[in-house]
Amino acid sequence: MRRIVISILLLSAVCFAQGPRILIVTDLEGVGGVNDADEQLLPGQRRYMESRHLLIGEVSAAVEGARVAGATEIVIWDGHDGSRTLSIDEIPSSAKLIQGRPTPANYYMSEKLYDGVMFIGQHPMAGTKNGVLAHSQSFNVKRITINGKEVGELGQLAAIAGYFDIPVIMLSGDKTACAEMVDLQPNAMTVAVKEMAGKNSTLSLSHAEAKLQIQIAAQKAVAKVHEYKPWKIAGPVELTFEYHPQPPLQPQVRTVVYRGKDVLEAFEAWLGKL
Repeated sequence: MRRIVISILLLSAVCFAQGPRILIVTDLEGVGGVNDADEQLLPGQRRYMESRHLLIGEVSAAVEGARVAGATEIVIWDGHDGSRTLSIDEIPSSAKLIQGRPTPANYYMSEKLYDGVMFIGQHPMAGTKNGVLAHSQSFNVKRITINGKEVGELGQLAAIAGYFDIPVIMLSGDKTACAEMVDLQPNAMTVAVKEMAGKNSTLSLSHAEAKLQIQIAAQKAVAKVHEYKPWKIAGPVELTFEYHPQPPLQPQVRTVVYRGKDVLEAFEAWLGKL
């Protein structure tokens, strides 16, 4: 009996020590100071390494905020350029890194695997007015909808997270991406690290200030992670992609529809065609 009591006490102590488990989804277009698709987004471009440096700083700030708030597992998914942007030797020691392709339809999630999802460096959906480097999956996509609701990449991932009962809780990116996040999760913590200042220009926070605000927002979000609700989409689900014309082979808008009994099945149908 004494051994049973000790075992129960030990198990209780382990459960009590288990803090929130957080998935951090990264991208590059939403990082402060990044605004030029010709110079800052891909390997070989003149300012690409600068962009990576800025991304790593923002991600590290989010990790630190989550850690201070008690997160005991922090996993970063490298979500830019086919998961080929981050390096394992540059992420904080308290975090783990997911890299590889192709991305699975479940976005590396399963039922309640994480307590919350945070976005760092997120850009707004295609067609967003005053959105910095706005696009959805690629700059060839005009519009994406899930059961008629227009979504971008963060909406797609939020839908899959919701399928697994995981809420999105925090985002850093440009001002319009923050508004997009709040539309899906009204209580989300957001950090607008930049906003449109002109046709091809942005007004950004300093990198130091962006990191400070991201750390604070991440800490607040993780501290109250159990207050957030996942975004649930009732099935059946229709996932629609509209593509910009690409003359001469595709002179008009092209629409492709993927269907499933639930959001995961619809995403599996989409990825199965890529």
